[in-house]
Amino acid sequence: MISFENVDKSGIKYLLLNRYVQIVHNFIFYKKYYVLHRNRIPKNAPIVLICNHQNGLSDALGLIFALNKGRKTPVFIARADIFKKDIIGKLLRFIRIMPAYRVVDTGKENLGENTKIFNKSARILLNNGIVGLFPEAGHEDCHHLSTFKKGFARIAFQAAEMSNFETPIHILPCSNHYSDYFGFQNKLIITIGEPFTFEEFYDIYKQHPERAQKLLADKARTVIKPMMLDIEDKNLYEEYDIIRTIYAKILVKKQGKKVSYYPNIFEAEKTIVSSLNNLKNNDEENYTSLMISADRYTRLLDKIHLNDIILADKFNFIIFILRFFIAIMISPFMIYGFVNNFIAYYVSHLFTRKIKDQMLHASFHFAICTLVTFPVCYIAASVTVWCITGIWWIALLYFISLPISLIIYLESKELWQKQLQRFRRFKYWIEGFYLYREACELRKLLIEKLDKIVDL
Repeated sequence: MISFENVDKSGIKYLLLNRYVQIVHNFIFYKKYYVLHRNRIPKNAPIVLICNHQNGLSDALGLIFALNKGRKTPVFIARADIFKKDIIGKLLRFIRIMPAYRVVDTGKENLGENTKIFNKSARILLNNGIVGLFPEAGHEDCHHLSTFKKGFARIAFQAAEMSNFETPIHILPCSNHYSDYFGFQNKLIITIGEPFTFEEFYDIYKQHPERAQKLLADKARTVIKPMMLDIEDKNLYEEYDIIRTIYAKILVKKQGKKVSYYPNIFEAEKTIVSSLNNLKNNDEENYTSLMISADRYTRLLDKIHLNDIILADKFNFIIFILRFFIAIMISPFMIYGFVNNFIAYYVSHLFTRKIKDQMLHASFHFAICTLVTFPVCYIAASVTVWCITGIWWIALLYFISLPISLIIYLESKELWQKQLQRFRRFKYWIEGFYLYREACELRKLLIEKLDKIVDL
């Protein structure tokens, strides 16, 4: 049985692992990692950290490194079924994660264990610690906010009760936003919201605990909802998705902001979704027409095997040729990166094949690559170079080049993928392919409609 009694104590092993994983997370795994409004984090106060949940362990890591500066590391609570294998359970305990038992995961017989977990969580809070939870109690492969469960509220009220309602417990709302859920070199935004306390529910809690917990959960959801990109209508998710893809950069330019700063894109996407929701409520006919056009455009992109990024570029033959030569010139570096990272990069896929929940894949890829495959392969390759050359500094330079070569490989791979699509687009343009022409015209029509719909 794994003990969680000292789960909030950080030894030197944890601190060293934390710093190593932080470097990989912030500078290698993600192309850009943004933390917005870090100054809102309360100091020397009990904090219940809550956030929307979209991407498994990656969500927790994003929050851990957002709070690392000047604060204790959070203790997280996750669903108990991921602790079933002893080795994984011990690893999760080591990185300060405790289990929460749910009937759907472990059956009714284990629900009593939650009392111990919640009591420990309350004690951590009263020691001015941080307990992190994801109130949705599950993740989805989309930008959507589900209903909130009451677990975090139960812990918060329990801590308040243990202090005779004298110690203010702070709820710290956060949100995460990924440019893409899968693979390396994507972008991640962590937004820190305004912390709040919940003394207004104390009297209700003393008489009706479950009602007070529900009220706090509902309040927390209303706070987090505007902080994130929440596409409410999942039946029209693809239509909303392609519309925000088409129009986000256009809107940012209209606002006079930098397109290269990803939080500007994120805010533009929230504005677009809000405008679409308003259109749905106020002009159902135009809303339906827009959704039909967006659906048709999505289907056309699938048929012609192009993505919107390629169609968004104004075709320029000189730039087209220049990009091709750039792709050719960096190909040797791409090959160098592929050769040196192939095993380390792709071996983690062998472990994730049996994991049914696709939204856990990124977490496992990160953990396996960061803790096992890349360190082992890089060290083994560098030692081999040292043995062959007999010169330690050559082996050291080679070792340093390996993570850099990984980033170059991924960037080069993306460049070639886009270039191949540009070749396909050029072919369609020469041939006058009717589906390509229809896609271009429909994109133009969608932009014209969105110009009238989206509020600046």
